[in-house]
Amino acid sequence: MNLFLAAEAKNPLSLEKLREVVGGFKDKKIAYIPTAANGERGWECWKEGGSWKMINTLEAKVSLIILENYGNNSVIKLLEGQDIIWFAGGCPGYLMYWLKRTEIDKNLPRLLKNEKVWFVGSSAGSMVMGKTLDAAEWDFTDAEIGARDMGALGLVNFDIFPHYEEDLLTDIRKNHKRNKLYLLKNGEEIIVRNGKVEVVGEERILIK
Repeated sequence: MNLFLAAEAKNPLSLEKLREVVGGFKDKKIAYIPTAANGERGWECWKEGGSWKMINTLEAKVSLIILENYGNNSVIKLLEGQDIIWFAGGCPGYLMYWLKRTEIDKNLPRLLKNEKVWFVGSSAGSMVMGKTLDAAEWDFTDAEIGARDMGALGLVNFDIFPHYEEDLLTDIRKNHKRNKLYLLKNGEEIIVRNGKVEVVGEERILIK
């Protein structure tokens, strides 16, 4: 299983590292899923965002997959045969709802068994891979009520707090109640290959 879990995948530092680990983007087949953004700033707001514009400059074969257009597991066949499955940022609880409704949650482990396939997460897209979505409900972050109840994919044994800055640490410590939590600044990521976890950037971990 190959995972690239970034705070902000479009960040130039993260994008360059991703280019390195996937062996370049030219002619790669990328399934780009912006659903999390629809739940954060409004329908198709991502069309004006930097990630969508950026991904179309990579000389890759990009398939745009909006989960809300399916509502069932018919979307799974579109993810098969992709080189990269890319989940953009936004509201993680909202994204998790659609991962369950489309049964991606049940099928993603199978899709990622192929050693040539990379999962790319940005912000919310990284958070859903963890054990919980606790941080999404904190009032100084997304304040996304109900996100915790949606659960998470649990494909890694830790949680991720993206867009970390030092002035948030006191509030994070007050709210962090369980599990290992990685604090990632923009431009940093966690790479998981064959079960080995590598932090690109400064390693900051809170443990409860």
